[in-house]
Amino acid sequence: MLLAAALSVVRPAAVASSRQSVSRGGRPSMAASRLEQLAAVTTLSIDTGDLDVIAEYAKTGSITDATTNPLFVSQAGLSGDERYVAFVDAAVRYAKANADGDGAVLELAMDRLAVELGLEIVKLVPGYVSTEVDIRESFNTAESLRRARRIIAMYEAEGVDRSRVL
Repeated sequence: MLLAAALSVVRPAAVASSRQSVSRGGRPSMAASRLEQLAAVTTLSIDTGDLDVIAEYAKTGSITDATTNPLFVSQAGLSGDERYVAFVDAAVRYAKANADGDGAVLELAMDRLAVELGLEIVKLVPGYVSTEVDIRESFNTAESLRRARRIIAMYEAEGVDRSRVL
C-alpha cells in the first residue's frame, strides 16, 4: 500500500489558531503555522526514513503517520549513522538465521531492514507506519502479498499490532 505523502480528510474544515511558531531567528515561521493549519483539517503522514526528521515533526503533534519505502530504507542503511548501521546488522543477522536458501537472504534482509526502521518509527508516531513492499514486485500480486504478509508477521513478532502497519 502506498501512503506516501497522502493526506486524508478526517474532520470538517476548521480554522487553525492564529498562533504562529517562532523560527530560530525569533520571527514567526509561516511554514510551521501552515503545517498547523493543515493538520487542523487533515491527517498528515511524513514520508522519510530519517528518524530525526520524523521525531521533530511528530513532536509538533501535526504528524501522526509515517511512510518508509525501499529507497529511504536503503538511504538510511548507507548513511553511516550508528543507529542505521545497527539496523543493517540486525537485518543481516535475521536474514541469515531465517532465510530459506542463499538466494532468499538478500530479499529477507531488505524486508527486515524496512521492519527494523519501522520498529523505531512506531515509537515516534502515534498512528500508522506504512512499510512498502519492494516495487519490483508491483506486477506480481502473489509475491507482493507474500512479502507484505511476511513484513506484517515480523512486526507482530516484535509486539507491533498489525492495525498500526500499512
